[in-house]
Order: sequence, then structure tokens, then C-alpha cells
Amino acid sequence: MNDLHEIRKGALLALCQFDAGRQDELDAVRDGLLAGDLPDHLADAAMQLAADVWSDRTAIDEATSSLTTAWPVHRQPIVDRALLRLAAFEIRTGRVPGKVAIDEAVELAREFSTAESPKFINGVLDRLWHDCGAESS
Repeated sequence: MNDLHEIRKGALLALCQFDAGRQDELDAVRDGLLAGDLPDHLADAAMQLAADVWSDRTAIDEATSSLTTAWPVHRQPIVDRALLRLAAFEIRTGRVPGKVAIDEAVELAREFSTAESPKFINGVLDRLWHDCGAESS
């Protein structure tokens, strides 16, 4: 896997920890990433990405809530919620092309979530990407 994929994976794991109430335990969350064999420089990048996503989560949740009416944010599995936030952040900020953000989120959903999650993640993010002006990405 490439470094960007590993950074996203680390950010996903950190976001799940933040969502579980450990947002103020940054050293412990980072230590967990390192214990999972993520190198120091990638752990730092993952923590920064997770912190950026976490600080924007309210706006992200508002942007996706109309796309997930059957599964409101509070009912989504923690991994799916973190993946939606991470990819939506990347799409909305233009950090990576929308297709890349969606493909990565779907791949991580296959690895870390339920059998139904990749389809759910893909559908929500594709609609968000188009709402954000997919033609320019």
C-alpha cells in the first residue's frame, strides 16, 4: 500500500477513537497508531488529517445528513461515520480528486466495516461529490 492509503487508514482509526470519546487523548491515540506498525512520520500525518476532519465534523455531518436520511449520523456505525467524514472532508476541501476519496473510502469500508457498508459509503459520497461540483474534480 502507498503512504497516502496508510495515512487515511491511520486517520480512520484515530477518528473512531475521537468519536468514542478520546479526542482529548491525542498521545494515547497516536501511540495506538504506532503500536499498529504505522511509522512515526505517517502517524503524524494521520493524526493531523484526523484532527482536521474532526474539527470540521459538524459541517461535514450537516452536508451529508440530507443524503443519509434513512441512516442519520447518530445511527451510523462508527466506522462508516468516520469514513464518510474523512472522504467528505477530502472532497469538500479538494485535498484529492473526488474519485480518489470515494475509491479509498470504499476500499477502507471493505477492510473495516460491514458487507453493506461499501455500497452505502459509495452512494452517499458519490451524491456529495456531484453536489460539490464533480465536473471540476
